[in-house]
Amino acid sequence: MFAPGPTPLGGSVLTPPQAEVAAFTGPGTLALRGLPGTGKTTALQACLAERLAAGQRPDRILVMVPQRAHVLRYEEALRQALVARGAAVCGGVDLATFYGFCQRQVALFWPLIAAEAGFAQPDREPVFLTIETTQYYMWRVVAPLIARHGYFSELAVRRGRLLSQLIDNLNKSALVGFDHREIAARLSASWTGSSERLASFQQAQDCATRFRTYCLEHGLLDFSLVCDLFTRHLLRYEAFATYFGRYECLVVDNLEENVPAAHDLIRWAAARCPATLLAVDEAGGYRVFLGADHDGALELAAQCERTIPFHERAQPGSAAPLAFAARLCEAIGMPLGRPADADLAAGAVVDQGGGQLWISMIRWVAEQIGALVERGVPPSQIAVVAPYVSDVMRFVLEDALSRGERPVRVLPLRPALALRDEPLVRGILALARLAHPAWRITIHDQERPLRTDEVALGLQQALAGLDPVRAHQLAGLAYEPGVAGLADLVNLREGDPRASKIAAMWERVGFRLQAPYEALRRWMVAYLAGPPDPLDVFLARLFGDVLALPGLALHADTLAARVYGRLVESAAKFRQAVGVEQASGAEERVPADAAEHGQEPGVGHPDLPRSIAEHYVSLLLGGIASAEYVADAPQPDEQAVVLAPAYAYLTRDLSSMYQFWVDLASDGWWNRPNQPLTHPYVLSRRWPAGHPWTDADEDSARRRALAGVLVGLASRCTGGIYLASSQLGIGGEEQTGRLERAILAARTR
Repeated sequence: MFAPGPTPLGGSVLTPPQAEVAAFTGPGTLALRGLPGTGKTTALQACLAERLAAGQRPDRILVMVPQRAHVLRYEEALRQALVARGAAVCGGVDLATFYGFCQRQVALFWPLIAAEAGFAQPDREPVFLTIETTQYYMWRVVAPLIARHGYFSELAVRRGRLLSQLIDNLNKSALVGFDHREIAARLSASWTGSSERLASFQQAQDCATRFRTYCLEHGLLDFSLVCDLFTRHLLRYEAFATYFGRYECLVVDNLEENVPAAHDLIRWAAARCPATLLAVDEAGGYRVFLGADHDGALELAAQCERTIPFHERAQPGSAAPLAFAARLCEAIGMPLGRPADADLAAGAVVDQGGGQLWISMIRWVAEQIGALVERGVPPSQIAVVAPYVSDVMRFVLEDALSRGERPVRVLPLRPALALRDEPLVRGILALARLAHPAWRITIHDQERPLRTDEVALGLQQALAGLDPVRAHQLAGLAYEPGVAGLADLVNLREGDPRASKIAAMWERVGFRLQAPYEALRRWMVAYLAGPPDPLDVFLARLFGDVLALPGLALHADTLAARVYGRLVESAAKFRQAVGVEQASGAEERVPADAAEHGQEPGVGHPDLPRSIAEHYVSLLLGGIASAEYVADAPQPDEQAVVLAPAYAYLTRDLSSMYQFWVDLASDGWWNRPNQPLTHPYVLSRRWPAGHPWTDADEDSARRRALAGVLVGLASRCTGGIYLASSQLGIGGEEQTGRLERAILAARTR
């Protein structure tokens, strides 16, 4: 049923297509299709608000979104809309990602499926793994094979990248829907290179099979096993179908960013829900490396009983950028269907510049941003988009923008870095090691004593206003190898032989830092006097008791506090998955008996027992990939310019008045990451098993991916585009990127 008409949502008036969706009460299935920014999400939220305001129970509605960050956005939008309507409820809708929904259902129906799925101890509660703990257990499987049998010797791959690719293979098998024992066969059949790689595929298959067996024996559920249990087992049970029958409405946003297994669930659920609404971005599917199936989403939407097209922009102004993107797509051989308006496209580019050097390009970008802000453009309406965003790029841009007449802050939005790559994390872990002198930290099987430069980084991250040079001077006296805690550099005894040296150090470092340093030292002395806490508890106490105080570095630094929160959450989840805190309050220990954990003797755990914290810190500093946390997607800041890689910008549904496309000569716009042990396209539902992947297929995939990025960026730009490039890259190498050549062809044609 439809009753079109304008309906207020949060103080705005809905467009006719939005009002038509808002009035949809079912029964039946409805698809919303259009480019980003045409109001599909607003329409879905308006429909939900109308249903809830009319008295429908919130727990009868299931909303599925592709990322955890979208859950918070939906909750807030619904709350505002319902408050504006004076509704009796302000939320309560069942909001979930596909994986979150699967995990909840597997936990709920665990007694029903555990034995059939092959778990050795089906009566025990399952342990759900994060990406960090999955890598921990995967390494326990892989390490003996590398040490004893020379696995992956032909590949020069760091441990973190090796583990992430092995895990990705398992994830792809579950999300696409093929047996995990077929991984090597699919990769080998598509490979057209040297035969040495085939042996690596077989080794990757062996690791995946052993890891799955290990999980079944010990009741561990990683991402792939949760999804596999849900799709292969739980969906077949009538008991689950009866339970699912409580939902009366299914709403799915950004369907194109979801995976084939999620599409299977949605198809199954749509046949059982009285009302189903699906929203698809026609320029989407950016999460292809995570299994997103854009074509499958379009096919699923086409099966709906009715489709409402969304053409009108919620914020007019993107016609010229879209025409420019269409011209670029023609230049790379991916025309969008009809010739682009050349005159309209010419008006999309506000300016183009850069220079020969990479640093001059960033400074040019900063100058243009400063001019826009001077004209009254809000910083939050400006986005700097690059193929990759390094710490160097962030620092140089921040420094240049801070020197203008009106200083502008930068809000970096990047995929979650490995925690090890965050200076704050390395510094805080150095402080943790000072407070736990018995820890033995090993990195790549080599014991790593705490170094003075690590302590210097810890002091720099803890004490506000301490630069690296002065931090090294302070650490040189504050830390003595093999001694717990920090040295007393304030309360000196009369006649202390170090007095003159310490006084000279404070002269250089600054006497204002004495008080915060002494607060940190005294807290550590008190902590060392008692039994050690689990690492996450220690970190929480350190933050609340010391680091958040005035004069300490995290007192007013919200970005640093967000990174700190990621570390605490990661450590807590690692402890929950790997061990249980002892009732005595002493720090929990991991048994040393490798055989007890299914390892080959002599590999993995050392002879002496080690705490969970030691294993976690060793693994983290060794470079494991980081899980995604809600804190990784901060809300836009009205006074900050967004700095983001192209894919991070696109998947977070941002839009800006002005976009700076930066580093256009870089091959990062064209090349995809090198993944020798996995393949996002071959291990997909779209690729026929056994068909070789040729250079022509690679070229076509790159063209399609770049075209999608260009259209996606342009559709999220409501003003104009600035183009920035440099002849030399950040490392001084000459650049001739494919995108820059396409821009040159499009603008001179």
